[in-house]
Amino acid sequence: MHPALGDGTVVLDRYPARSTPETVRQAFEGWAAEWSSNGPSRTFAPREAATNVLAGGVQVRLRESGVAHLSYWVFAQFRGRGFATRGLRLAAAWALAELGVERLELYIEPDKRREAWLVLRGSLREKSTENTSGSARRCAT
Repeated sequence: MHPALGDGTVVLDRYPARSTPETVRQAFEGWAAEWSSNGPSRTFAPREAATNVLAGGVQVRLRESGVAHLSYWVFAQFRGRGFATRGLRLAAAWALAELGVERLELYIEPDKRREAWLVLRGSLREKSTENTSGSARRCAT
């Protein structure tokens, strides 16, 4: 059993509280299956070149009409060191060259504006969109 920590506003739990060794194993197996079957998603594992330590993830998800969606995550100890920017650029170049993708989209929640500019650094054009709930989102293409 682990202690519950909180201050009335924030509650800390084990990270990630919803993941188990089994669900993590299933995720890795699913990502591998997508690669081997030429499925619609390709998940990359960005690593620090000098140490080969896993730094996060970058995913390309193929959609219709030559469009692909990008997503990324960077582990805390690697944030602020360019891993998201470099990972997205590498995955985007690969998707354009190898998958025949014509347009890439990265959806950015409104409260992530600063993060988005740090990640994109002018690589993609920005446009505003709305999601199905009607809340504004930012989209980089």
